Formats: sequence, structure tokens, C-alpha cells
Amino acid sequence: MNIIKPSAYMKSSPSNSSHLETECLFGEMIEVLEEHLEWVYCRLITDSYCGWVPKNSLGELKETTHRVLSLRTFVYQNMDVKSNILTYLPLGSRLVIYKIESGWAKTSIIINNKAQEGYVPSKDIVDNKHQQKDWVSIAETLNETPYKWGGRDTIGIDCSALLQLSYQTYGQNIPRNSSQQIKLKKKEIDNFDNLKRGCVIFWKGHVGIMIDKVSCIHANAFHMKTTIEPLVKIIDRMNKTTNIIKMMDFN
Repeated sequence: MNIIKPSAYMKSSPSNSSHLETECLFGEMIEVLEEHLEWVYCRLITDSYCGWVPKNSLGELKETTHRVLSLRTFVYQNMDVKSNILTYLPLGSRLVIYKIESGWAKTSIIINNKAQEGYVPSKDIVDNKHQQKDWVSIAETLNETPYKWGGRDTIGIDCSALLQLSYQTYGQNIPRNSSQQIKLKKKEIDNFDNLKRGCVIFWKGHVGIMIDKVSCIHANAFHMKTTIEPLVKIIDRMNKTTNIIKMMDFN
């Protein structure tokens, strides 16, 4: 099964009022483990995260060929920017592309349980095998994105989603939560002088990405958005409650 909405809530229990665990993005595959009324308990194949997703967010798509690399893109009814917009797709969405011509990529979405053809600007997508070498540049495009606990759709994200989404463009799927990301086998940094672009800083329950030796980008509840600020400023604020646990080079 695939996610057929731009994004779908994955909840801690089969209830709209329950805690948001994460969000599943268009085209991502899930494995159904259990069903209850209008909900399914499933595993997101991308990162093995498990939770409850509404049934109406699921459908069958052909094997995806491309993914969205821009923050968001629109699916147009025709190869014309003035045509009706059928839906939007956030960064990380996966889609089936049938052909690309004149700057447009033909795809298929599901609306009201029916498959419908649409077109996305070809500059907004890349082949599934594409590797974005400067993955930090993707994180930088998310600057000023509102903070949302459990958010993974680029309308609103949290700190670990910022790392997961941006690093995914480098060609590697990594775990969803910072508590799992910190266990990845990456080169550890033991001196602030060795920090550089692409290094990742972990605090207890928080993670940030260095854009250079000095500044860090992170989605945070203090500013309620994704911000770029000097690492020393973050440390001063964070050290009132917790210290840095680990620094790692993700390059």
C-alpha cells in the first residue's frame, strides 16, 4: 500500500485526538499490520516507524520512479501553469513518472478513489537514484519552516525530520527520531575546532546541523520555527537544561 495524500498523520493510537508520532508522505510504502475501524496500524517502509494511519490515506500506486526535491510542488491538471491544481506534494514525496517533456513530468495521483493523470514541473523532481552531494543545502531551504512536533511534511517539521528529510536527498534513509539517529555509525567529532558543514550536533531530545564552523540550523520550539543561529548561542540556551551528547560528521 502507498500513501495517496500529500501527507498522512501517523498516530500513537487509532484516534484523531491521539498523539502525533510522525507523518507519512505521498507515495511512500507502508506495511499493514493491523486494522481497526477506519484506521490501520502499519510500518512505514522508509524508516520502519510504526503507528496508526487513516485508511483513506492509503491506496495502490505503481512502483515509484522519482521523488520531490523542492520544498513543495504542485500537481497540475495539464501542462500549463494556469491549469487547475489537483494537489501539492512535499519534499520527499515519491511518485511515478511516465514521461518528461517540455519541462513537465506526467504522473498519476488518486482522487476520490480514482486514478487521475497530472503534471509536475520537472525541475522539482529527481530520479530515485539521484544523490544530492550538498545535502545541507536542502536543510537550508527549510529555514523559517514552522516548528511542528512530529511534523515531517515541509509545511511544519521537527528537529529530527529536518535531518532525516535533508539527509535522505544524499541517498540514505535514516531513522526518524534523534534517539535513533545518534546511534548511526558516523565519525564522531571530539573538538569544536573540527566542526564543519555537514556535522550534526545531538543534545538529549534535540538535533541540529552545522552549515559551517560557526552556525547551526535546527527546527526548534524555542523560536517555533527552523532557524539558523550561532552554535554557541544554542549551547548557551540548551545548557540550562542539558549538554551536548555527541557531535558527528555526516559527510
